[in-house]
Amino acid sequence: MKERMPVGFMFKQINTIYEKDFNNLLKTVGITASQCAVLDFLFRSNEEAVNQRDIEKALSLKNPTVTGLLKRLDEKGFILSIPSEKDKRCKNIYLTEKAYDIQRRMESDRKKIDKRLTLGMTKKEKAALEKMLERVLYNIAEP
Repeated sequence: MKERMPVGFMFKQINTIYEKDFNNLLKTVGITASQCAVLDFLFRSNEEAVNQRDIEKALSLKNPTVTGLLKRLDEKGFILSIPSEKDKRCKNIYLTEKAYDIQRRMESDRKKIDKRLTLGMTKKEKAALEKMLERVLYNIAEP
């Protein structure tokens, strides 16, 4: 009998392939999957002002990682970092027109990858998968 692969290892393999494929699709717009995640958070944020700490918490990333991502997005012209009116030590992050120009393409590329991930699944199976993945994420998320 063949031994099953550990679940955590399967998640890691899926993520590795997902990021590789997504990065290949995103090359044409000049960003990486990690940079896309930051932009996506900013697109979906309902907050008037978003700062680096908000991004760190939302994406479960460390400060130096987010600092590097924001620096590269700023250099590429996708975001602006402006000192907060309330606290000059804190910078608020804003999307530029250039970011909005690529939003539709990013979403399209993500949908292509998602479609591939769920190839051959029924709507019911996809819904069940989403529910189980939400549970896994909840279980593993830091308190």
